[in-house]
Amino acid sequence: MILRSIDLHGLTYNQVEDILPNWIITNYNEGSDDFEIITGNSYKMKLLVKKICNDNGFRAEENWNGNSGTLLVSLDKI
Repeated sequence: MILRSIDLHGLTYNQVEDILPNWIITNYNEGSDDFEIITGNSYKMKLLVKKICNDNGFRAEENWNGNSGTLLVSLDKI
């Protein structure tokens, strides 16, 4: 399966709040539960993305083995 990704470069925080929850849920409903979200190196953007993911039942973690400007997202399995 191909890891789906979204690039948030150039988007405002408000735009991310508007589009990201729907993007995550839509892709999950289509059978994906692992994503890559390209945030750039903005600490504030990463915090926002982590909050949105958490609010929707997903976990976003730093991509320590690759690009520091991305977060890897997976279903938050308890």
